[in-house]
Amino acid sequence: MQKERLKRGWKILFKKLFTTIFIIVSLIGLYFIGFSDSYKLSLEARIKYFTGDYKEARILAKKAFELDPYNKMAFSILAQSKISARLLDYIEDSKRYLLKIEELSSLGDFSKADKIKIKFYCEIMMEKYNKLSPTVMTDKDLYKACTKEYEKFVKIYEELF
Repeated sequence: MQKERLKRGWKILFKKLFTTIFIIVSLIGLYFIGFSDSYKLSLEARIKYFTGDYKEARILAKKAFELDPYNKMAFSILAQSKISARLLDYIEDSKRYLLKIEELSSLGDFSKADKIKIKFYCEIMMEKYNKLSPTVMTDKDLYKACTKEYEKFVKIYEELF
């Protein structure tokens, strides 16, 4: 009987202690999210990042990090959005270079100068791809798009040289 009463007392004490700690941690979390501009901006940046708006996410994360340099979420989103922006730049550059290659190839016969230009474009984009450094957080579809663009340049390079 005594042991049973003691067990019940410990259970009640544990429940009250756990509930109190949970409420305190929740209130602290709400305080930081609700009242800190840095955390509001970093949450907004995170939403922008996961919806694919990497440039806007980078701007918001930079503002949040400037407000609070200890905001780890802002720092990680800032770093990830920079990486994703480089991937987007790679895709844009590849489209631009492929358009130039298409213009050169539509003329018919390649002159030696045209072949050198095409070789140069391919080498630039292949080297740029090798410098891309995606992380675990990088959007897989975005990296796959970069890989497809890279493969186009490799194919052109191998066919011509």
